[in-house]
Amino acid sequence: MKMKSLISTSLLASSLALAPFVFGQGAEEPGKWRKHHEERFANLTPDERQKLEAAHQKAMQDPTVQSAHEKVRQAHKELRDAMHAAMLKADPTIQPILDKMPPDKKGDR
Repeated sequence: MKMKSLISTSLLASSLALAPFVFGQGAEEPGKWRKHHEERFANLTPDERQKLEAAHQKAMQDPTVQSAHEKVRQAHKELRDAMHAAMLKADPTIQPILDKMPPDKKGDR
């Protein structure tokens, strides 16, 4: 049950974090995500940040975490694909606009 909660929470958090990109917001504010990330850690000492980063890197090596992370990536791709299809269904004339957009960095579009 804990695994389902972890995956559900991860999916929800990722969806919320990535929603501005999916819905096209944030383009007028480059670096907004980075600024938010920096603000979250602003009150930590350099030693605390280093410890947190080391723990994060170690946790990312855990097979359970890797599996959950891959599921989040796949869910994000499915969300993007569904959004793309729904946008085209709502207005097929946007295809040329979508064609102008650069592909995702990871190339999984």
